[in-house]
Amino acid sequence: MNRKNIGDNSPETTDEITLSHVMKILAKHGTIVTEDEAEIILDFVSKMSKIAVDQYFRLGKKAFED
Repeated sequence: MNRKNIGDNSPETTDEITLSHVMKILAKHGTIVTEDEAEIILDFVSKMSKIAVDQYFRLGKKAFED
């Protein structure tokens, strides 16, 4: 999965998002977080993205069954 992300400081692949990167993104928008908070946020976003992809494919499959 080597998709390039948009932005100067973005990691080259989605599996390279680090706590430091999360902290920098949030700080850029005025939210300062600790490493522990960044880890919780990164874990949450990872779980939510998996749920979103799973639902997309589940709904897409139902659309093709009709």
